[in-house]
Amino acid sequence: MSGIVLFPGLVFADDSIQPIQYADIAEIMMKKYELNVEDTDFTIFYRFSTVGAGESSDEDHTAQITSIDVNKDRKSLVISLDRINQDDIMSVRFSQELVSGEGKKMILLMDGKEKGYESSSQDNKSTMIFVLPKDTKQVEIIGTRVIPEFPSSILALIIVSSGVLLTHKLKNI
Repeated sequence: MSGIVLFPGLVFADDSIQPIQYADIAEIMMKKYELNVEDTDFTIFYRFSTVGAGESSDEDHTAQITSIDVNKDRKSLVISLDRINQDDIMSVRFSQELVSGEGKKMILLMDGKEKGYESSSQDNKSTMIFVLPKDTKQVEIIGTRVIPEFPSSILALIIVSSGVLLTHKLKNI
């Protein structure tokens, strides 16, 4: 669809005026990591900032994420890191469909040690902010649910259906 911007937030195209959706400003400032879990694509947003004296801090351009994986057994998101040459502030934003915590409670581990964090949720996304110590190699965010999990209603339906099928087959023997 081509359009001509007439006013901020409005696009004129095909004889109609349509509002356009603006991206979240935080996501515009963050880097992206694309993760595919069982044929479902997720975008994880992140940013490393140097620990500064004031509220504003500069982006750390040397720190990097080498991989992000889902650990289904631990119900966690595992982030592998490299070049954390100083204490940084890390921000990470991910879909609650990917990993979530009941009552918004999750556990944050850095190199296997539990650490504190600040968090917020908006539009089915969780954002976590925490201090990342120098030389950290791995961050793990543990929730109470991770994709892909069957909702309990679907699991109950599968169990009941299996029972009905088994009962039906036993009657026919």
